Amino acid sequence: MNRGIRSILFTALATLLWGVGGTLWAQEQVRSEVVLCIDSYNYYIHTVGAQQGIDDVAAIYGLSSGEVCQANQIAPTDSLVEGRVLRVPCYERTTKLAPRRGDKRFERYAVGRGESLFDVAVANAISLDTLVVDNSGVDITDISAKRTINVRKSAKGLTQLPEIERSSRRFAELLNGLSMVYEYFVVEAGQTLYSLGVKHCSGVDVLAEENGFPEVIHAGQVLKCAHAHVEPLAEVLVSEIDQLLAIEPDSVDVAGEGEMVLREFDDQVLTVAMMLPLTNHGKVRGNFVEFYQGALLAAEDIKAEGRSMDLRLFDVAHNPQQVADIIAQDSVAGGEIDLFVGPVYEEDVAAVASVERPVVLPLTSKLDSIKGRHLYRLAPTAASRADKLAGLIAPTTNVIMVYTSKVDQDMEREMLDIIGDHPYGKVIYNEAFEVDSLQSRPIEELMTVDDNLFVVLADNEIETDRSLAIISSIMNSRQPKYGTNRVPVRVVGSAEWARYRNMDKNLLFKLDVSFLTNYHADRGNEAVKAFDRRFIAAFGRQPSTFAYRAYDAVRLFATAMFAGGDLTTELNGSVTPLLQVPYSFTEEEGIMVNDSWALVNYRPNYTIEVK
Repeated sequence: MNRGIRSILFTALATLLWGVGGTLWAQEQVRSEVVLCIDSYNYYIHTVGAQQGIDDVAAIYGLSSGEVCQANQIAPTDSLVEGRVLRVPCYERTTKLAPRRGDKRFERYAVGRGESLFDVAVANAISLDTLVVDNSGVDITDISAKRTINVRKSAKGLTQLPEIERSSRRFAELLNGLSMVYEYFVVEAGQTLYSLGVKHCSGVDVLAEENGFPEVIHAGQVLKCAHAHVEPLAEVLVSEIDQLLAIEPDSVDVAGEGEMVLREFDDQVLTVAMMLPLTNHGKVRGNFVEFYQGALLAAEDIKAEGRSMDLRLFDVAHNPQQVADIIAQDSVAGGEIDLFVGPVYEEDVAAVASVERPVVLPLTSKLDSIKGRHLYRLAPTAASRADKLAGLIAPTTNVIMVYTSKVDQDMEREMLDIIGDHPYGKVIYNEAFEVDSLQSRPIEELMTVDDNLFVVLADNEIETDRSLAIISSIMNSRQPKYGTNRVPVRVVGSAEWARYRNMDKNLLFKLDVSFLTNYHADRGNEAVKAFDRRFIAAFGRQPSTFAYRAYDAVRLFATAMFAGGDLTTELNGSVTPLLQVPYSFTEEEGIMVNDSWALVNYRPNYTIEVK
């Protein structure tokens, strides 16, 4: 949004900021009492009064009109609209503007490590506006540099949390109209520092640093992120495509529209076609860009082993006809391609299934009518999944099924089949997340002192987080009954939980959570760490599971094809180092399917086991 439009919007906003009875930004004919730290400098927050011009505002603060114009990026000839909020440079020491030590009207609140001004307001039930007025030059997102905060005694205990949250939102709106450097936003319920770092900033570390390394964050709190660390997603992805085309210019040759060919080596060449939906309606799809980036690094490693690979990239755009057109090209139909990686969608596979060369299906989970022993599906079978989960239940295990308003029905059917005749307890929560006592019993009554295995069937992030929080709370409350040892609790869940951005991940460790996944990368593993470093150096960002899957697929299949002989035998006996899980292929319903699942277990000692 350009600053002219923002100016108009925030002028209108200023007239509504505090509503009836609001006082903080009443229209100023005199010097404002409010001084905020914005963009690392102190500014008076001045609301333009009736018929005030730039010269009038400058005179109130003893400044030149040029200083006011420069601070607000306006011209000396601009007229000011009544109600507009300006930032006016404050050159006085803020200690002279704030209440002095010993003033009996105030308490000195010692700022704790990682606390925010929002935390101080909530702890003292005091208005955020009052704290800002009484602490000149405060940065509402970061008070880490301050030792104490002035708290007005007469105002303590008078403001409830909802009003503090509303005030916090008004500050975020105001600061977004005044800051030239930062984007301000309000924490919503369920959000974490990690999820906000991904959404608003270039990572959790940057977000934490810019906000004083908060210990915890709360709904309603204001955080900031520098615009320099915020880049529109579409621009990021287009930039990554440009980076791909610029990798090792002396070894890359663009062979034609939609494809890229690495230079040939001095050995026999393995030609691999990467058939990915890189675009959708003209927009670049970041996941599949990362998939290709992972394949590039696999090609590098194969090159380092003295092998030659011709890696060709085709954008199939999730369009079956486009796949068919590519297969019909002379260079493809004529047998030049030794290995296909992709497509990734079931409806796009039919055209590739007609070729007589190995086809790796990296993400497709099912193929209803397409057959062929040359088709290798990396997604594992349901039967092997059930076998792995059954190992979690011993004869003495106390199983408790937890139902919510939205249930993962596939997981429910699977677990009921596995449980069979084994007895289990049942907890059902209604939409208000209260136990439905007509159909179930409270968790407290179902738990035992032995092995408690909770099967949480929630099918969304909010209900999953709340279910785990309730189990954790009950586990804590039962702790004293059994001495210092923790109540034995395990939880079975969905692999989707690891991808939830707003859920409290500490609960996964505390509750000994296990789930099955067909892909998992242990970021503590040295091989994965080395790959991460290479990926970041090459592409400027942390790799996702798409990059790991691509690396493993290309590395595994290319190595097996170079070995010669029966491909399936080579794949199943492979010792090629992979980033995620091992693969084992068997024939099922006319295609070759992986039957290897990974059981991921978040241990209470904050380690992750993969079996």
